[in-house]
Amino acid sequence: MFGSPARLANAYGTLAVESAALGADRHQLIGMLLAGVQTYIGQARQAVSQGNVGLRAEVSNKAIRIINEGLVCALDRKAGGSIAASLFEIYDYCQRRLLHAQLRGDDAAYAEVSRLIAEIQEGWRGIGQSARPAATARAA
Repeated sequence: MFGSPARLANAYGTLAVESAALGADRHQLIGMLLAGVQTYIGQARQAVSQGNVGLRAEVSNKAIRIINEGLVCALDRKAGGSIAASLFEIYDYCQRRLLHAQLRGDDAAYAEVSRLIAEIQEGWRGIGQSARPAATARAA
């Protein structure tokens, strides 16, 4: 009647992400996208260790799509100046490395992209922390 437990769990997870996204501001959405890339890279690395080529391809493609359709599309390259241009170059590099990792089962390439995304995440969190006090002060 309800389907397999795995399908139900997947549907619940999707609903939770969609609900969080609906209530998120632009900054939080980018954070969610970065976290999603990290999640899929972790799954790809696990698939490499298990020799699961199909899963490796599936989750690598998801990570690449998040970067391309989410992070790259969110960049305002005109208003963002050199920072946006640098992020574009990093995202482009990450996509190419993920494709390489997917095709070759290269865990080191996955680890490299994970480190790059982690650095961006750290900076993004810092921006969010510094923006919150300013937003709170404006609201008061």
